[in-house]
Amino acid sequence: MTLSFMLIQETISTFQAQGEQFEQCLHFPNAQHEVSAELAEIAGIRGISQDELKQEIVQFKQKLDRLLKLVDKISETANKAELAVLLLYFVKSVFLLKEILEADWDLFLGNDKREVIKNVTSGSVVIYKEIKNAVSPETPKKDGNYVALETLKHGLKSLIEAGLRVNAFSQEEVNAFDLGDITPQESETVLIFLSTMKKWEPVYKRLAAS
Repeated sequence: MTLSFMLIQETISTFQAQGEQFEQCLHFPNAQHEVSAELAEIAGIRGISQDELKQEIVQFKQKLDRLLKLVDKISETANKAELAVLLLYFVKSVFLLKEILEADWDLFLGNDKREVIKNVTSGSVVIYKEIKNAVSPETPKKDGNYVALETLKHGLKSLIEAGLRVNAFSQEEVNAFDLGDITPQESETVLIFLSTMKKWEPVYKRLAAS
């Protein structure tokens, strides 16, 4: 299980470059008229000043940096087959993506960025359905597939809400995903706890046997 289907490095780098472009344009407002107009629209949506927007874009870039580091860690642990650690990074990555989408959805305006949101959502839907087929009512909560499924419910809800807001897809297209009920049954705190149980399970077994 990896996040390569939705959080490839190139995707994050695209938005990092966008954040840098926004920040530069805020410092030199006459540099690019089209970007300046986009920034004015975003500031209007948020009801904030250009200075306040500048700070929020800096925070946006910082969150993307953290997300990229998590994706790098996912790649490293996947190569080492450290599945228990991988699950924890997976949960943290999806919830950080959820935070970015909910706080900064208006930074994803524009046809190119809408297309990225659409592709990420479509890829997430495919993986969600694959994992859903591997989970049954008897699947224990500490099982990696259960944790991944519940985590993806959070991520998909945020992706769909952001996609609808920026017109990346229509409600009819969302209905066509045929996801059923994706209301999460577990909170972020519980999912992080469940993901760490698998990591520490070998330790507990050794202690019990000693």
